[in-house]
Amino acid sequence: MGHPIEHAVGIYIGLLLLACVVGIASKLVTHLPYTIFLTLVGLVIGLFHFGPDMSETGFGHELIFFVFLPPLLFQGAFHMKLDRLLKQFWPIVCLAIPGVVVSTLVVGGLVGWLGGIEVMLVAMLFGAMISPTDPVSVLTLFKQADAPEDLRALVEGESLFNDATGVVIFTIILEAILDGKGLSFTHAALEFVKVSGGGLLLGGILGWVAFLILRRLEDPLLENALCVVLAYGAFWLAEVFQLSGVIATVMAGLLMGNHGRRLAMSEKTIETIETFFESVDFLINSFLFILIGLELRELPENIPFVNPWLLVPVAIGAMLVGRAVVAYSFYWGLNQVGTRRPKAWKHILFWGGLRGSIPIALLLHLPSEGDLGKWRSALLLAGFGCVFFSLVIQGLTMQPLMRKLKIGQGTP
Repeated sequence: MGHPIEHAVGIYIGLLLLACVVGIASKLVTHLPYTIFLTLVGLVIGLFHFGPDMSETGFGHELIFFVFLPPLLFQGAFHMKLDRLLKQFWPIVCLAIPGVVVSTLVVGGLVGWLGGIEVMLVAMLFGAMISPTDPVSVLTLFKQADAPEDLRALVEGESLFNDATGVVIFTIILEAILDGKGLSFTHAALEFVKVSGGGLLLGGILGWVAFLILRRLEDPLLENALCVVLAYGAFWLAEVFQLSGVIATVMAGLLMGNHGRRLAMSEKTIETIETFFESVDFLINSFLFILIGLELRELPENIPFVNPWLLVPVAIGAMLVGRAVVAYSFYWGLNQVGTRRPKAWKHILFWGGLRGSIPIALLLHLPSEGDLGKWRSALLLAGFGCVFFSLVIQGLTMQPLMRKLKIGQGTP
């Protein structure tokens, strides 16, 4: 019988191999977008009980948060062009901050009222988890269809910042549940401002320091290593000071991807950093969907308090209603007070608000002990149901919708 470390390493190698097999199959066999195929793989693992027990993997909920989130966030921010972001600044801010708050309240309220999650804070926690959007599949379609650049910037920028907002709200509600002291609106608002503003400032300082160092270097590997340290260090240091690690990492990534890329990096350095983080992003997305599949294996026999056949469709419906409220009402309001954008875009904002790796990471971050532990199975099932519907149904119907709306191929 092998040693525990040998057993664990063998599991990790097996998961990496499975990730590569999934990637090969999505490219050469099915031709489905990788995130959609990953979702199907997670479902198959859960239904047919493939793979090791989750306890054998050694992945704790804190490991998911501190190891998986930073590179995902940094990579997204590094690729965001600041000039495009500033051009769509107010729509992005409105959709990504008050929009996520509204979505959290709508989704949480409906899931609590109709889905059987009677503890309202737990229902709101689910709303915060499922509100962040993932633009990867949609942006791929945008690129293929030659969609307007402003629309791409709006979708990408909103996703980047609503990820940050959603994780901050999730963290505040989670701490309130674990403390057992409840949560007042005033306290939540002040806490949001504190952790968000502090994270923004800390990420800016760390990003600027890293930028000054990078200007003196001409070593692509060393500069890439410094960016890795920055991604994880900004996240960790912010959390140590009880600030938002998510926003700190996003801010640091924005600085590196704009000022750092333009003023401190050679073409070789940029290529090295992009290749590294894209590879890490591929592996982390693969791990997240495989791990959620492993978690789902035992769920059908272990979901107390709620009817899963009711909860999942209610959660999907709540997700769609919450997104519709935000996309249509905010888009209408923004068109009344600012630059008028094409009416067809609001339908893309609604149906293209796909859910992906961030909700999955937050679901896996849920603790299995304490009062929240008894709701964990229900939240995992409902959350995966939402992600599955979003990536598979919405993702596969986006291209026909864009053709129907005549968005792309040079149209405004």
